[in-house]
Amino acid sequence: MQKDLLLENIDFLKSNLGKNISQTLFQRFKDLILSGKFPEGYMLPNENVVSNALGIGRSTLREAYTALAVFGFIKRSKAGTFVNKITDIVNIAPFSITVENSDLNDLLEFRFMLEAETASYAAKRATQEDIEKITICYNHMIEYRNDINSFVDYDSQFHMLISDATHNKLLISTMIAAKDSFERCIRVAMRQSLTKNPRVIDVTIDLHGKILEAVKNRDYQTAYAIMREHISYVNLTVKYG
Repeated sequence: MQKDLLLENIDFLKSNLGKNISQTLFQRFKDLILSGKFPEGYMLPNENVVSNALGIGRSTLREAYTALAVFGFIKRSKAGTFVNKITDIVNIAPFSITVENSDLNDLLEFRFMLEAETASYAAKRATQEDIEKITICYNHMIEYRNDINSFVDYDSQFHMLISDATHNKLLISTMIAAKDSFERCIRVAMRQSLTKNPRVIDVTIDLHGKILEAVKNRDYQTAYAIMREHISYVNLTVKYG
């Protein structure tokens, strides 16, 4: 039974491992654990069996296992290597992994709370250089309004530049950790809503422009309010299209 689970997923684990094999294996083992294909309590086969099945050296496999153990995905002992309980993984895992595996509604609520405060602090602390970078990014949003992928890239960058303008290391780190999940959220919202409401792009550009103006004017209250309006709009778009 234990060996069968590994063999069932062996093609996924060993295909196109690239140059950094241990890092690639870490990501793939992580995906199998989080998807439930390697369930909690599952004991991975002996290292010799796994390394032979993957066609790699034991030292490379051990590097991947060490990373998985550090991040809380597995537990290694004399009795064997076991997959941890999901609750234990969440408690041990770094913030970025917790965000990545959060429920969509939780992510939207968290973003609503975080980014309003971020916009407020940006309005209080942004330097002229910060404002110039945000302005350039905003202009690119307008330029690429008909290219959804590029538009979303600049949308995401706009929010990251707002967080940079807070000059608060913890806020910046939190935004960086959550960036990929936030960006996926934005892409889903845009693609879903554009089929029903082509004005979504116009509304998004308008709200970003108001946030930028509030930051320029050091109007932290308006920056806070408009960012809340913007995130609320995104939340409604994701939920209802």
